[in-house]
Amino acid sequence: MSKLFIPKIEFYITNVCNLACNECNRFNDLKFTGTQLWKDYESVYEEWAEHIDFEKIVILGGEPLLNPSILDWIKGIHRLWPKYGKQVLTNATMLDRVKGLLQTCKDNMTWIGISLHSEKDLPEIEDRIKNFFEGKVALRIEGRENNALGADWYFRSTGAPYAEVGIWKQDYFYKNSILNAPNGEMFLHDSDPKVAHDQCMFVKNKNYHFIRGNIYKCGPVALYPELSEQFDLNLTDEDKQLINSYKPLTVDMAQNGTAQEWLDHIDDQIPQCKFCPEHYAGQAIDFDVLKQKIRKH
Repeated sequence: MSKLFIPKIEFYITNVCNLACNECNRFNDLKFTGTQLWKDYESVYEEWAEHIDFEKIVILGGEPLLNPSILDWIKGIHRLWPKYGKQVLTNATMLDRVKGLLQTCKDNMTWIGISLHSEKDLPEIEDRIKNFFEGKVALRIEGRENNALGADWYFRSTGAPYAEVGIWKQDYFYKNSILNAPNGEMFLHDSDPKVAHDQCMFVKNKNYHFIRGNIYKCGPVALYPELSEQFDLNLTDEDKQLINSYKPLTVDMAQNGTAQEWLDHIDDQIPQCKFCPEHYAGQAIDFDVLKQKIRKH
């Protein structure tokens, strides 16, 4: 029997982040807590590996390098899906602080993608890359057209197997689902779901999420229940019910033959689209003011 297939999947492994990027579309600027340890979900991903394949795999958060089991995630995902390269998407502030990360990346076909929020911080990030490479950068290339990753800046370590790092300038964020009232109350948007869906960057970029062993069409719909539990969102009873009513794709559905039908509609509009904005005008962010103390996972 042929396996299910999704071109790209994003393993979202923590809400915790040490930056507070305004309008973060996964709400990590709110001192959001919640971290998934690999050992708690290993068995369900082992079952998934029998049923689904991907071309591209991304490990992200939050800040994934703050997950204490990040090395286990890299090793585990590679063991289950060994044919494909993996990317860890990070803000790089912890890149040279995770013991064993370099060798783990080399051994498990995993490269580092960095989201750079201000070009003036590039020298600091380059220093961290050099430290990550244990002192020496073998290759540095500038320009997306000049490297296979399509990164704004590309770096490669010495000695095979090589470690690779790509940096993408990301200093412009689109609006998320949160509305903040002057009195401090937090609301979600009440949009026309069709209009919001038509504008959605998750839909356009096909950013499907693996979270706690289930597949979601996007990050926000997966995180709304946690967001509601941790923060005092001003929601009607109907909307509270709605954010908890979304049904992700489960491994049981893959086993009983109903998963393909779910995947056939993964890009469809859903009622929860009403919580996202109708207009995605973005805004520049400033790395300097974004550092925040993290709450314990």
